[in-house]
Amino acid sequence: MITKIKCVIIDLGDVIIDLDFSRFFNEVITPSPLNKPKTPIMLEFFRQSDTYHQGRITDKEFYQQACELLEVCALNQTEFYNAFNSIIADLNLDMVDLIRNIKTLNNLKIICMSNINSSHWTYLKKQKWNIWELFDEFILSHEIHMTKPDPKVFEYALKIAGCKPEEIIFIDDGFNNVRSARVLGINSIRFIGLDNLVEEIQKFDIKVG
Repeated sequence: MITKIKCVIIDLGDVIIDLDFSRFFNEVITPSPLNKPKTPIMLEFFRQSDTYHQGRITDKEFYQQACELLEVCALNQTEFYNAFNSIIADLNLDMVDLIRNIKTLNNLKIICMSNINSSHWTYLKKQKWNIWELFDEFILSHEIHMTKPDPKVFEYALKIAGCKPEEIIFIDDGFNNVRSARVLGINSIRFIGLDNLVEEIQKFDIKVG
């Protein structure tokens, strides 16, 4: 017998919101003398950005950290954040429609849970995207000072949801995030595309329209 789902927790980046690293790469990574080969310095930059996503350092400190890591300050702080925020590209409108249908057709709590820093969140809220009313709660890494896949994030999410693990579906594009949630017994779907997601969600007797 399938346990009745009471809550759906959904990631933002590369699920609801499309990401594009091209401008950031060209304006921030390319000028670095360490950019050959380019992939390692890019990965190191985002590895070191975790403290910023957790809200443990300020915008100024993150900018200074980036300059030190890349060994270049080709951009001033404003220019740096303009490039950094350009990573946020556009809405996945098909995904937005799916969430709206799930919310309309089912009696479920919908929670947005994202590893997101204050700069990206502020930028997002300025966009004229009518999506925020779709969510009953927001769990944002820079506000709770934790990032996925830390198990404590999912323990916190269980409290916010007010549900048992088996009563929740968690949707995320990150392999380690999905694996961490599953350890706690949370039904987890790795987002690899809309068609696959719809197929997986329907296994839980959720109406999708």
